[in-house]
Amino acid sequence: MKKILLSFASVLILVGAGCASTTTLPPAAQEQPAPAPTPEPAPEPTPTPEPPCCPPPETETEPEPTPPVSDEPTGAKTYTMAEVAAHAGAASCWSAINGSVYDLTSWIGKHPGGESAILSLCGRDGSATFNNQHGGSALQENRLASFKIGALK
Repeated sequence: MKKILLSFASVLILVGAGCASTTTLPPAAQEQPAPAPTPEPAPEPTPTPEPPCCPPPETETEPEPTPPVSDEPTGAKTYTMAEVAAHAGAASCWSAINGSVYDLTSWIGKHPGGESAILSLCGRDGSATFNNQHGGSALQENRLASFKIGALK
């Protein structure tokens, strides 16, 4: 038997004609794996601008006036001494003490010093009386604050 050397073209003709069921192509004709893609280089970082060496000169402006500080919340009710004077009895007892107005009506019968101590304050400025009796006492000042209804105009 003679060995027949077939060329690449002959093998293709034979395979195309259905003459061979298994045919191996020469190594040069076999498909080679695709080379791995090379990674793209990372972009270079954008340089950040340097801050200026000196701050810009400040322009002189006049400061805005500061509004006066008040203990009263915004929109707090204010009363005149005439309004306080209209509440001068046990049925409605208001007193102005240290610039604030208090409704002491419910405290009249509960005051430890008696009703007369509170009735003497109804409808008038009771600052001197309160300060002479209780001035500096946190307990009495906190209790008084619970009756506050506004500020004196």
